[in-house]
Amino acid sequence: MRVLRLLVPAVIAASLLPGAVARADTTTDPATTPPATTPTTTDAPAPTLPDAAIPTAIDVERVARKIESVERDEAVAQARAVSAQAALSDAEQKLAANEAQIAQVQSRVKAQALVAYEHTSSAQEAVTSIGAVQDLGAGSHYAQAALGVDDTQLAQLNSAEQGLAQTRDDAAAAGSHWSAEATALQTEHQELVDRRTQEQAQLDSWGAVPVMGDTWLTAAQLAAWFHSTGAQAQLAPGTTIEDLARLYVVEGTAEHVRGDLAFAQAVIETGSFAVAAGNNYSGIGVCDSCTGGYAFPTPLDGVRAQIQLLRNYADPDSRAADLANPPSPALYGSDPRHAAATYDSFFLKGKAPLWNQMGNGNWATDPTYAQKVVRLFAQMTAFAAAHPSS
Repeated sequence: MRVLRLLVPAVIAASLLPGAVARADTTTDPATTPPATTPTTTDAPAPTLPDAAIPTAIDVERVARKIESVERDEAVAQARAVSAQAALSDAEQKLAANEAQIAQVQSRVKAQALVAYEHTSSAQEAVTSIGAVQDLGAGSHYAQAALGVDDTQLAQLNSAEQGLAQTRDDAAAAGSHWSAEATALQTEHQELVDRRTQEQAQLDSWGAVPVMGDTWLTAAQLAAWFHSTGAQAQLAPGTTIEDLARLYVVEGTAEHVRGDLAFAQAVIETGSFAVAAGNNYSGIGVCDSCTGGYAFPTPLDGVRAQIQLLRNYADPDSRAADLANPPSPALYGSDPRHAAATYDSFFLKGKAPLWNQMGNGNWATDPTYAQKVVRLFAQMTAFAAAHPSS
């Protein structure tokens, strides 16, 4: 069972509205500045956030990316520490085996030297008694040959011991280094997690809702909520609301954008997906004084364009090169270099890291646009909490 973070700001949760929210006029286009328009709703504007809310929201996302980087480095350090420990154990085993061989050869050399000594002594006694010089020569030759073979083997073993000892020392040093590195990264990781937790708690206390972050609701929970409204989605042939919800979760996760909130935005923009011509679920290119908007060849393309544009609004560090997928061709152009340049030079890049800032020219002209999106998401979250089986 998935545990939900019920951190919808109290000021929003207290004003939950039943049913679907009507679609707001929008003027979202990655290349043009949206014109002002007269509000078409009587909803009161959202409470003003403190100046620190925007930099705090941006820092939360930067810290989140830093945490991911540190986690990767920590995993590498731990793997290398384990590898160094394995190399150390292997070198110690080989070193012990080599030392045992050295002991055996040294023992054999002593035994052979004793035999040769005794053989030579017997030969000297024979010379004294009967003058058998050839026996003395044979004894000396045997001693030299036997000792020569073992001396060569002993020299080889001693050389191997030096190499193994160096390997052991290198492995021990590497293990010590990577263990220390892993420990330092663990400390840094915890400090970053604590910092993000504190900043997120501060944002929650202000009623600030970041565009970026982890998706809370699953695709199944989003689809279950939608079905509970009784709405009938008019989607591309062969596409179900379950398919679409899954796309929002997957694409949102890929860009670290709140896919569930983007789904709520799409519900508002399309009147519960009653109007989603060209798989445009978020009013991209639609304006108050014009008709139509961008068209996307597939539902995936429509969701991806929305998620990428949300990231561009929210993340001042976003660049085409860092996206999980190339910039939407329908939105930024089919030429990769032009598309990347258009995405990177978005005139509102990083200007709206919070859903609270949406509207009044950020994505939509409606000054109450943000409240509509977040209120609807609060309904989705409440439904999921009340129906855990979903």
